[in-house]
Amino acid sequence: MSSVEARLAALETHVARLQDEKEINDLMVRHTINHLAKNMHKTTSFFALDEPDVCVEVGDRGLYRGRAALETLFKEQFGAAALKGNLLFPFLTTGSIQVAADGKTAKGVWRSPCAQAVMPKDGKGEPDPIWLFGAYAVDFIKKGDEWKIWHFHWFRTVKASHYQGWVKDQSWLFAGPLANSPDLEPTTYHNPYTPESVQDSIPPAPKPYSSYDNPGWMIRDQAEYWKM
Repeated sequence: MSSVEARLAALETHVARLQDEKEINDLMVRHTINHLAKNMHKTTSFFALDEPDVCVEVGDRGLYRGRAALETLFKEQFGAAALKGNLLFPFLTTGSIQVAADGKTAKGVWRSPCAQAVMPKDGKGEPDPIWLFGAYAVDFIKKGDEWKIWHFHWFRTVKASHYQGWVKDQSWLFAGPLANSPDLEPTTYHNPYTPESVQDSIPPAPKPYSSYDNPGWMIRDQAEYWKM
């Protein structure tokens, strides 16, 4: 291969990776806009449901693995929330995407502030206005010509009353598994802010990589992960 051909091949690979990054970012944007009570049951369409180890972990709710578990979470549990009065308005910020050198998988991290309103469980009275801040760490897998979410972890850092703030209100931080949950795997990491907590740089920005290994990178402190 001549130097010109080599440079052209490298350029084509670079352009393909940029296109992959755009498609992955667009996927996360669609997922984020979909994330409200009325559309929650549609969330599984963003996931690689044919992968046996497809999974979702949300705060300290436990780890849902497999198609049936995800359908329970998004259709029967999160999807059962009342439509009237509830608000979920998340944002995506501070994004970083790394596509594997082999082009088959990718890793991404985003921080996400969110405005939320939660109706009382009895459906009576005014909704509670909530501050919700955290981060997404996601593994993606390419299925044909389409990217899908493979492993998804939402790290809940702050959840507190709008009126009291996250220093005074700790009542939302440790929720535990939802009622009538499937066979959950244990939560891998949950370290929300409290006045006594020490903050970690978790999840880290993903590093360049050749081919996929495992989702353990999501719960490594960035200083250790990047050997800073």
